[in-house]
Amino acid sequence: MYFVQSMQADERRAMDHEPLTPAAEAAIAALTELTGTTPATEMTAGALTIRADTAHMPAQCWPRLVAVLETGTSYGMTTTAAGTRTVWLRIAPGETPRP
Repeated sequence: MYFVQSMQADERRAMDHEPLTPAAEAAIAALTELTGTTPATEMTAGALTIRADTAHMPAQCWPRLVAVLETGTSYGMTTTAAGTRTVWLRIAPGETPRP
């Protein structure tokens, strides 16, 4: 029963959102691989923001992480005193990624 309810909730969420662009799907897949967890996504004002916690990511992965972030139209990182490091990238339709 739980599986059926989860599938129905997932189907409802899929209907509420526009399909992801290939660039967004690639960024989500790469961040999942780099961090070991699926990043959070949020659609606001027609742009997709993707956030991932990188606190436990090895330093040797950072060059690849920066390459993924650069696929967005803007990106950044937030660090807290508790040691949480969250990177984000924004993908807006019609905007050119940063050079």
